[in-house]
Amino acid sequence: MRGAALGIALLAGTVAALAQTTPYDFTGHWTGSATQTGQSPTTLAADFTAGTTPKTFTGTLTANGGETECTVRGKQKRHEKVVIHLTHCTDGATIVVHGTLDPTAGTMTGRFVRVKHGKAKKGTFMLARGASPSGAFLDDPERSVP
Repeated sequence: MRGAALGIALLAGTVAALAQTTPYDFTGHWTGSATQTGQSPTTLAADFTAGTTPKTFTGTLTANGGETECTVRGKQKRHEKVVIHLTHCTDGATIVVHGTLDPTAGTMTGRFVRVKHGKAKKGTFMLARGASPSGAFLDDPERSVP
């Protein structure tokens, strides 16, 4: 009887812990940069929309002013972690991004692996929500930087 009660308590605690991750609204325009190991930084621009479930999002990401464009499929994980899959890239690459979301600052930072022609290359990235090059937030006038 005690074992069953302990099992139920552990299961209830696990369900409660899973429910604590508040879905973040990724919808909007994001800008930033990525640096592949041994290369110069690349500018990034992304437009995300809400996915089919609360913790998912989709959209497009462009690099180098539109030189490369990819389809985005992302998911928010526990502890403010984010996993993004970039597919159908115009340069033939597939990219997997693992990052950390800072919901207060509206930023994502982390690392990526880019696979093209069977060769994997690694790097780091940073995306800021709705920030223009001047630092003004496009999506939220209250967060605009003067």
